[in-house]
Amino acid sequence: MKKKLLFKLAFLVLFCGASCSLSIAGENKSVTVKPVSKYEVAVFVNRAANYARSAGKETALREFMNPNGEFGKGKLYIFAYDFKGTVLVDGGQPDLVGKNLIDTKDENNVEVVKELIKLAQQGGGWLRYLWPNPAADGKIEPKLGYVMKVDNDWFVGSGLYEVEKSK
Repeated sequence: MKKKLLFKLAFLVLFCGASCSLSIAGENKSVTVKPVSKYEVAVFVNRAANYARSAGKETALREFMNPNGEFGKGKLYIFAYDFKGTVLVDGGQPDLVGKNLIDTKDENNVEVVKELIKLAQQGGGWLRYLWPNPAADGKIEPKLGYVMKVDNDWFVGSGLYEVEKSK
């Protein structure tokens, strides 16, 4: 079991390392980051759920909010909710922590948090919805979110903004 986990982590490190490139043009240095894939999001969320189960809820929540920690990976961040709809952590919008968003609907009338809860309670899955993008000054953009149940009290998730993926 530990060998499989170590293999997955090693693969993730190699995969993420290979997805970034440094481009130098004259004196200007710019970092070009490959768009995040569905696979990367699923691996990231799976790793976060496993970490939460092994480290415990409080330790995991602190780590998920640490921008320089193991789960502060550029465009990817972890969000976590309890099954009543309260935000436990949101690496993209920390001001949401402690707020209950159970009745939140997006512009297409999708009951975002309720649908994420349903998916997590079924073991996990994907949901397409509209959400403020922290990387675009909070502009509402299409997001594909993936969630996984941690235990009977809460779940974790992450996602990719489809606008960024298509660039």
